[in-house]
Parts: sequence; C-alpha cells; structure tokens
Amino acid sequence: MKLLKTKVWTWADIGLLKLCCILIGMIGGAYLADFTKEHIVIIAIAAILLGIKPAISYFRNDSK
Repeated sequence: MKLLKTKVWTWADIGLLKLCCILIGMIGGAYLADFTKEHIVIIAIAAILLGIKPAISYFRNDSK
C-alpha cells in the first residue's frame, strides 16, 4: 500500500475534506475553549505564520 500518492482531486472531494476539517475543528474548539481563550495571541501568530507560504505560492508569478 502506497501511503503518499499523487491524486487529482475533484471539487466534491476537496469540499467534503474541508467540511470534515471544519467539523473536527469545531469539536476540538468546543473541548478546548478555555485553553484557546488563554492563548489567543499565540494561536493567531501561528495561523498567520502557517498562512504565509500558501499565500506566497498563490500570488507568485512563475511565468517567465
């Protein structure tokens, strides 16, 4: 069994995966609400740092 393989995802597969991640995040957020409130600044900084690479990849003009 090959764990990491190249696959072309359909829009439905991507949408269902995103919905699944949102729902798991909601469940986790409900259980960790107090922890999240105490560490909101650290979580916000981590979210920004994690979003920089995809944003750069998206907006980069690679056509030469």
